Parts: sequence; structure tokens; C-alpha cells
Amino acid sequence: MTKELTPLERLQLMVPGYRGYKAKDLIRQDDFLIRSSVKMKLENTLNKIAELEAQIVSTSPFSPELKKLEFLASKIRTLISEMVASQGGGADVYARYKITTEALDEIVKNDLNLISIADQIYNDISSGKVDSIDFMLNQLRDIMVKRQELFFPPEYR
Repeated sequence: MTKELTPLERLQLMVPGYRGYKAKDLIRQDDFLIRSSVKMKLENTLNKIAELEAQIVSTSPFSPELKKLEFLASKIRTLISEMVASQGGGADVYARYKITTEALDEIVKNDLNLISIADQIYNDISSGKVDSIDFMLNQLRDIMVKRQELFFPPEYR
């Protein structure tokens, strides 16, 4: 049974060296999904922080915990804005730089770490564990920076 070629496959056969846009488009879409998911988790964490602050204010309006929570909320807002403003994984769509298999593997590891840490931050805030959050936010930022660098050739990192 013969398989009919898709338009992309036919184009790849007709134009020597044509690799198509699909792989790069998938990278761009995956990058958008990961960043959107982490952003959503961080926004949910901000909501939990606001709930904690409301509880603390009702019993102790001058508690030092409020300052700590506000510092964490500020840091989370900064991370969200950096994530939204950062150039997406499709930054190289028109470039000739190839993302290597090793770089893709590293990007996937970073994606898993981003999601895992964002989940852990939310879970810790939800259970009232505030002390570990600052460290995890720093980890999250470091991973975001390292991940973003992988989308560019080594000489531009």
C-alpha cells in the first residue's frame, strides 16, 4: 500500500535542502505552552499569597510575615513579566542555526524542571510553607535564563 505524500513531504522532495518549518514551529509552540503553564502556576501562587496575607492581616496587621510574603509576591511578578517578555523558542525560525539534539534534550529537562518547581512553589504556598519559596524562585529564574540561552548558538549565549 503506497502512502500519499503530504504537501510538506512533496516540497521537501522538490526543493533540495528544504527542511520545512514544522520542527521549528513545534519548538515555538512547545515553548509557548511551557511558559504559559509556568505563568499560570505562578499567578495561582500569587492568589494563594494574597489569601495568606488576608488571613494574617485579619489577626496581626503588623506581622513581619506580611513583608516576607509581599517580597515573594514581588519576585513572582518580576518572574512572570520576564517570562512574558522573553523571546520565545521560535526566535530562530528564520535563522540558520540548528538546535542540536543535545540542546533539545537540555531544553526538555529545563521544561520539566520549570514545571516541577512551579508546582512545588504553589504546593508549598498552599500548605503555608513560605521559607523555601525564595530559594525555589531563584532556581526558577536560573533555569529560565539557562533555557533561553539554549535557543541561540553557543557564540551568542
